Amino acid sequence: MYIHFYHKPKKSIEPIADPDLNLKAKQRLAAMYEDREKLEIPDKFIQNWEKVALYDVKGDVDNANCLLIESDEGAYNLGNKINDLTGKEWIKFTCSWFIFNAIKDDLKQERELDQSIDDHPATYSPTMISDFINFFTKKNAKVLDPFLGIGSTLEACVRTGRVGFGTELNQKYFQLCKKRAPQFSSNIYNDDARNIPTLNIPKIDFCISSPPYWDILNRSTGSFKSTRDKKNLDVNYSEHDLDLGNIDDYEKFIEECSKVYLNIYEVLKNNAYIVIILKNVKKGGKLYPLAWDLARSLSSKYVLKDEKIWIQDKIALAPYGYPYSWTSNILHTYCLILRKEE
Repeated sequence: MYIHFYHKPKKSIEPIADPDLNLKAKQRLAAMYEDREKLEIPDKFIQNWEKVALYDVKGDVDNANCLLIESDEGAYNLGNKINDLTGKEWIKFTCSWFIFNAIKDDLKQERELDQSIDDHPATYSPTMISDFINFFTKKNAKVLDPFLGIGSTLEACVRTGRVGFGTELNQKYFQLCKKRAPQFSSNIYNDDARNIPTLNIPKIDFCISSPPYWDILNRSTGSFKSTRDKKNLDVNYSEHDLDLGNIDDYEKFIEECSKVYLNIYEVLKNNAYIVIILKNVKKGGKLYPLAWDLARSLSSKYVLKDEKIWIQDKIALAPYGYPYSWTSNILHTYCLILRKEE
């Protein structure tokens, strides 16, 4: 007899062999399959429906509301309105820190698309962004990135089956975005991110982005600038007057960067999350808490929910400050998580 029903009497999920309960579970599963679109059952279950079983912790088949394929992968709760993840997948993502370094396959894919992608001085991985998108959205959700860069968020949308939207001020990078994700070319704009409410952008399910870290690229010294100059690569985002990365006054930067996200508030669906990826920065021997100052400013509209700390452990350490004063090697970045709650 194929087992259609599972429970969790102790620490592990176990099958129930009772034939009557399995028959009832089979009947309930058949009804769920017929109603699969309304229930928003994830594709991975629909595509493997012959292997899907019903699950309830207490073994109550009438009130069972979870599906599983393999017990060690965890069960999916039909009441999950945020994403398509099982409970185990959900728990794994909620760890407050994660280690992630550049992936060779991502870099290879980018360079095969266009060698000029290397021009951008501060890219990030679509693989990492995909993890956030998979947690904060369901399939076909609309995802916005106001600082598209070379289109990593758009590529992540392609991989996860979401629909990408966004803006990019630099014309060169904007063209790369269209080349990288042509299916979203009508959804992206060569424009100032502060203008998003005036653009033809529908209500958005999720926003993820990495804004300029103040004017840090305009202050880059040492091997970063010299190496890129030798290769004739960009050392900043642009020379545009509207570029936030060209604002040298800290308070002005916080004000203008805040405008981007406060304006985005108007195009977000209620209860939508936004994730902002950025570092605190140093200037003139002083630490500026960029992440926290921006979060405080945005708290006038958003609810600051949490943070995930992204750690890059493959970056070589340098003897900053030695032997006179304390100066840290910053290998972590904050992923601030905020939500629109009305």
